[in-house]
Amino acid sequence: MRLLDGLKWPVVALIATGMLHLGAEAARPDLHDDFGPTMVGAILLVYGLWIGYALVGRGLPASSGVVAGAIVGLLPLALDVVGFGLILGRGLDAGLTAGLFGFLVVVFGSLAGAAFAASRGGPATGRERA
Repeated sequence: MRLLDGLKWPVVALIATGMLHLGAEAARPDLHDDFGPTMVGAILLVYGLWIGYALVGRGLPASSGVVAGAIVGLLPLALDVVGFGLILGRGLDAGLTAGLFGFLVVVFGSLAGAAFAASRGGPATGRERA
């Protein structure tokens, strides 16, 4: 249950962000140039940090935060392949490349967030601070 509680809001927010992004680019295709890897990567990194930190903060091991980040990272992968690649017609290869980038950034963020939360110690991680 702690896993689902820790993932609920990051997943809801990530889905809302992805749908808003897809809708914006469907309505205004020129926005594609403004939503580059630097901007999207920064946003996805924050989601990964949130996931890793939240799960370790709920008493789960850091490895759970990374695994959860990998699972949640499938959302931008699917959005890029299906939404941007196929629906918006950018091509399967471009969608797969962008999706893998998004997946990896969420995983990297979850690793950093989980490691940061675990290194802080305290009751939630099972270690008292020195």
